[in-house]
Amino acid sequence: MNQPRFWAKTGQGEKREDGQPKYHPVICHLADTAAVAMEIVRSHLSPIARQHLAKGLGLPNGESLIRFCGFMAGSHDLGKVSAAFQFQVSAVGQALVGQSLYDLWHGYPTTGQKTPHGTVTAATLPEFLTELGIQKCLAKKLAVVVGGHHGFFPGSADIQALFSDDVGRGTWLQFRRDIYEQLRDFVGITAKDLPSQCDNAAAMMLAGLTTVSDWIASNPDEKAGFPYANDEPFKSYQAGLAEKAKQALKAQGWCHLETGEPLSFAELFPEIKVPRELQKHAEAQAKTLNAPCLVMVEASMGEGKTEAALYLADHLQHQSAAGGFYIGLPTQATSNAMFQRVQAFLQKRYPNNVVNLTLSHGAAALKGEYQETVCRLEQVYDQEGRGVFASEWHTARKRTLLSPFGVGTLDQALMGVVRSRHQFVRLFGLAGRTIILDEIHAYDLYTSTLLERFLEWAAVLGSPVIALSATLPTTTRQQLLTAYATGCNQPVPPLPEAPYPRMTAFANGQAIAQFFAASDHVCRALEIAWVKDEDWMADLQQVLADAGGCVAVICSTVNRAQTIFQGLQDYFDNEELGLFHGRFLFKDRERIEQDCLRKFGKGETHRPRRFVLVATQVIEQSLDVDFDLMISDIAPIDLLLQRSGRLHRHSRDGRPAGLSTPKLWIVAPSITANGKAEFGVSKYIYERHILLRSWLALRHRQSIQLPEETDELIGAVYNPDLPIPKELEPIYAQDWQTSRDEELTPEEQEKIAKANAIKLPPPQGEVKPYDFTRKGEEDDESAIAAATRLGEPSVATIFLQRTDTGLVFPSDQEPIHLTTRPDLTLIKKLLAHSTRLSKKGLVPALLAQENPKTWTSALLRNCRCVEVNAQGVATVGDWRLTLDPLRGVLIEKDSENQRRLTT
Repeated sequence: MNQPRFWAKTGQGEKREDGQPKYHPVICHLADTAAVAMEIVRSHLSPIARQHLAKGLGLPNGESLIRFCGFMAGSHDLGKVSAAFQFQVSAVGQALVGQSLYDLWHGYPTTGQKTPHGTVTAATLPEFLTELGIQKCLAKKLAVVVGGHHGFFPGSADIQALFSDDVGRGTWLQFRRDIYEQLRDFVGITAKDLPSQCDNAAAMMLAGLTTVSDWIASNPDEKAGFPYANDEPFKSYQAGLAEKAKQALKAQGWCHLETGEPLSFAELFPEIKVPRELQKHAEAQAKTLNAPCLVMVEASMGEGKTEAALYLADHLQHQSAAGGFYIGLPTQATSNAMFQRVQAFLQKRYPNNVVNLTLSHGAAALKGEYQETVCRLEQVYDQEGRGVFASEWHTARKRTLLSPFGVGTLDQALMGVVRSRHQFVRLFGLAGRTIILDEIHAYDLYTSTLLERFLEWAAVLGSPVIALSATLPTTTRQQLLTAYATGCNQPVPPLPEAPYPRMTAFANGQAIAQFFAASDHVCRALEIAWVKDEDWMADLQQVLADAGGCVAVICSTVNRAQTIFQGLQDYFDNEELGLFHGRFLFKDRERIEQDCLRKFGKGETHRPRRFVLVATQVIEQSLDVDFDLMISDIAPIDLLLQRSGRLHRHSRDGRPAGLSTPKLWIVAPSITANGKAEFGVSKYIYERHILLRSWLALRHRQSIQLPEETDELIGAVYNPDLPIPKELEPIYAQDWQTSRDEELTPEEQEKIAKANAIKLPPPQGEVKPYDFTRKGEEDDESAIAAATRLGEPSVATIFLQRTDTGLVFPSDQEPIHLTTRPDLTLIKKLLAHSTRLSKKGLVPALLAQENPKTWTSALLRNCRCVEVNAQGVATVGDWRLTLDPLRGVLIEKDSENQRRLTT
């Protein structure tokens, strides 16, 4: 019979001039992948990441590490030399592998089940690895790690379920051996290049490296990839492959990360003429830090925490060889604002370089300023350009964390510790990079459970972590320190004490906390006033009647914000009112966010004389806005203090009369007939015990001295060992006791149990690779991201309008036809008309609806479409949805609405 030719990639029915199918041989693809992997390890992994990878494999950090990683990554598709894979496209298999082998395989009985080639790799590679000199158990683990390159590590049951006829009998083993030996000789691996172990961190990094190298090596582009070799002999094909790998990586935006002498704070931020004490302290602390390390910064709003964190990250990159940074924030809005700050920072830091910066969150494709930076970096290189861009390759799903610099939501990082497809790619991307976590006080118990596991993995991957917060309870600081020290496999030190504001650093097994002086502009008396819900609107009108002022009203829920906004229309003109929450269509939310920054940012030009902005928590974090007066629903003490940081944030001359000092009005709880405090809609968002203690800590105060009293207040609310005050009224003492005992309700316990069930096992200890990916096998980004957040399920909902002439976009009446498959431009416009809805009961009704059959794109697949009528109203199940231009999406129970209309 003819000599078999084994294909790894084939065109969509494309044929050569001789009528044979176009194809890329298995050995060529294995060598491509090996060459890419070796170049990544040699030139693109940070020294810290390489050091931890080498340590985890028991190899020296040099050419042996590079060769072994290239060899293992290249071996990933050895399972394609199997009957099941080669004949899955029967015409190609018959033409290339040969009719005889096809007839032989076709005559065997079959299970009819798929035989994944990655599982075949996991089953057949160990024999070759043991012959090379690797211990049997280690060989099996390594084979599973690279065999899982399609997202899930195969388990022993998967391997045992393989049907031998599909794997291939007889000569197939020799075929695989021949190709394996060609790969071995191409890489040049020898006995001295073999590992003695593969710990969990090394397994994650090796799996991520293999998958990413495979993705890059699978690009058949003539200029920037690996075009089909067809029948070219491997001996000639492999010449120049190392250079081809370099060019392929460069074309996909893999910039060489700049390292050198660290700059001083003044050199990094020349616009800051007089650094704050925090920033001076960060500069001094940096000299004591080596990766891995944890730094927790607690300071008031406006102290320059972001600049301090960027300085530390830059210092760790250039002094300790960490690899760039990723900044994770609580929300998309805060990520968008931070992206622009980081973009400006990197442009100044690297004025003569091309820098790759990505924005990582579910709506990044809709952020106009970000999309303007997206390009193919090879075009920038060809023009000898410079600047901060987002490599088009890195903007794709699952790849954003592979960029050396990134800004996004925390959940994008936490997905690395959720058992799901390709979670190891995210960990690989963050390995050895500095991770900055901003506003961490905002995370709930559920997310904190995942965050602690994430810190363990960050430590074992060599990634420094910088955590920024206005306020952190002592218990939270201890939990973060414990998690990181555990990941470092070091004894957990006791939490060091220092007054607030402070910086706590853990490095080299030691934890140190140091106080730094607060800046004058954050030292202030914050006036507190408790207001009744039925009175404060009229009171506000009086306060603003003469001199005016800019006011923020922060509500606990979207529904309440919409109701308050409507109520304020009785007291203020529409041009003096604004509303900002997360249930506007994305295009409107973007516009409102920019309008808020324009009106309430640093400048005076666009600041209105009198304006009331009603908002949810979207303005309490990271947005640089400044108000003269704030009214807030009751919330946990740390969030109230955080919100107050938006009061008098900037120095301004001529604040309105009566508002020259910062004032916070808090909506008082109502008192029931039996004397118990009722916290309104806030009780649905926050724990009752924390709300109660926050109210009790503040109810008799007329002012708070900040920052001196911050620690005292946080301790009064969050210290779990604080006894019930003896002077407390019996009804509140009983409520304190009861709410503390019921702090974790069965529902909340179930959610925490879910977090424990979906999170990765700890990095230390004996864990089979299978257990890292098989719980929760979602491949949907939004579903995985949702698993990182506590709260009701939600669904991205696109709003279109039904008219007499057909379906249109509500904003401009542009027609849309759902029978046509949308291109990327149309997909972006559809998503711009979407918002996430999370109302309990509504989400199942939305999910029950079928999407248009043309919505096959991953960006649309998990969305749902709602068609509103000419009045902007739609009915979904028992729910009435109204698309209101001023208030966003209104959600009402349809039966209640109908009843109201008929009475």
